[in-house]
Amino acid sequence: MAVVRNRNVISSENIANTDDDHMSNSVIGHEYSDDLEDMEDIYESESSSDDIIELNVGGQKMVTYRSTLTAVPNSGLALLFIKDLKNKTKLKRKHKKIKFFDYNPIQFAYLLDQLRSMKLMPKISAYELNIVAPPADVRFNFSTMVFELGLNR
Repeated sequence: MAVVRNRNVISSENIANTDDDHMSNSVIGHEYSDDLEDMEDIYESESSSDDIIELNVGGQKMVTYRSTLTAVPNSGLALLFIKDLKNKTKLKRKHKKIKFFDYNPIQFAYLLDQLRSMKLMPKISAYELNIVAPPADVRFNFSTMVFELGLNR
């Protein structure tokens, strides 16, 4: 598994796997491309958005489409889940990979709901992006999470 904290990916050997027959641990690095045309082709790839991604957020399993995680192009979150230039997904290997995020699962679920809504909009610019904080009872550190995932303006 990989642990994302402060937009860096670090290995976490001590996190227990719940289903060793179907999952294996991996560290996913950041690969950035300077060629914007290639990046646009990657985002528009049909198979990229159809992939179902399983996440472990603060110990809670979450499942979503790759297109939800890449709803805000060029964000730190999107860059973790786009396809690379060789048309191979970073997460798709022989065995199922689970990405671990060390965030409050309630807050992350709230963020995922907003990203799902954003997928229905035309391409969003960074200036139009409006991620709203959750209700006060779960708001603590939400803005920090949004910043670390590169989803702030």
